Amino acid sequence: MTTYVLVHGSYQGGWIWKPVAERLEEAGHQVYRPTLDGSAERRRNALVGLTLEQHGAELADLLFYEDLQAVPTT
Repeated sequence: MTTYVLVHGSYQGGWIWKPVAERLEEAGHQVYRPTLDGSAERRRNALVGLTLEQHGAELADLLFYEDLQAVPTT
């Protein structure tokens, strides 16, 4: 089993990965597909000056709080 964190692009959200996540989960993998601040259903969390660094911090927090150790990167 592999753990995946699928990150969306601009103007999207974690929902964009739903079909992919379903297939991975059916194959026995664990999948996280967060929606970052300022995007999709979290668009109301958009702040003036929201940066990629802040998005990176959100993802780092996810890895820390979910205790994810070996997540593939590409």
